[in-house]
Amino acid sequence: MSDKSTKKDDKKIAKDTGKKTPAKKDSSKKKVSPIKAAGKFIREYKSELKKISWPSAKDTTKNAAITLAAIAVVGVFIWVLDFGLSQVRDLGLKKIPEWSAAARAEDTVSPSEVSPSEIAE
Repeated sequence: MSDKSTKKDDKKIAKDTGKKTPAKKDSSKKKVSPIKAAGKFIREYKSELKKISWPSAKDTTKNAAITLAAIAVVGVFIWVLDFGLSQVRDLGLKKIPEWSAAARAEDTVSPSEVSPSEIAE
């Protein structure tokens, strides 16, 4: 769609609804110096800091204690779960029959353990 057809459509819609066509925004904005912009930012920053509701020392201590307790509980839970699963794994590995691949791998001799005289035979 071209720009001309859009303007025509806007005028037609405005005529039908009885509203004025939206004014074109001025693309040439005023340039603000960086120093003035920084000053405005600092003033707004200070005003926002005044609006903050800071917790009391008692609230902060209570929240820290709750957080540490939750970390301890989750840590103990993970430790117990890890310990239990490792025990189940070890029990399962002990029940593997001798003909399994794991048992055969333990029975094989590495090439560094074989003497040259055994190879000649």
